[in-house]
Amino acid sequence: MRRLKWNGLLFSLACMVTPCAVLAATITSNATLAQLEADDQADRTPGSGSIDWAVVAQRDAGRREKVMGLLRAGEIRTASDYFNAALIFQHGDAVEDTQLAFAWATTASRLDPTNADARVLTAQAWDRILVKAGKPQWYGTQFSRDKATGKWAIAPTDPNAVTEAQREAMGLPTLAQTRAHLDAMNAKQK
Repeated sequence: MRRLKWNGLLFSLACMVTPCAVLAATITSNATLAQLEADDQADRTPGSGSIDWAVVAQRDAGRREKVMGLLRAGEIRTASDYFNAALIFQHGDAVEDTQLAFAWATTASRLDPTNADARVLTAQAWDRILVKAGKPQWYGTQFSRDKATGKWAIAPTDPNAVTEAQREAMGLPTLAQTRAHLDAMNAKQK
């Protein structure tokens, strides 16, 4: 009798879980959101020296509005959707945009732990939030070009916030590798 109850419980659980598994397998990523992300990246392809940032800023704002419409309509459902939305919002001006990028990149990396790009974007968004707040970043992903010298420099970084192993686990280079990369970029400018 006990065996029947246990088997009945397993059968009941299987019946409850199976529809969810079938439903999850049928959910596809949002094609509109994927196109918005592709457009976002295309606007940045020529390189920062030849981009009309005033035009791109207007396009970015329009994309963020469209993403919010998709969110309100319940059309952001997959790890890929959350990643695409995060990347678009990472390019927003307001700290709230970057906070959404962080939340959505984190969601994407939790829904799909194999998505290395989502882990990287999570770290980049977190660093950007800190830099915008006037605090040292953790991972060392944010840098800028000095207008007077034209040289690239890493934003202040808290060396004790995360370890190099934690940076690498997020898919990031070490701080020494990042500094060497910036030095190489600066050397090419001479």
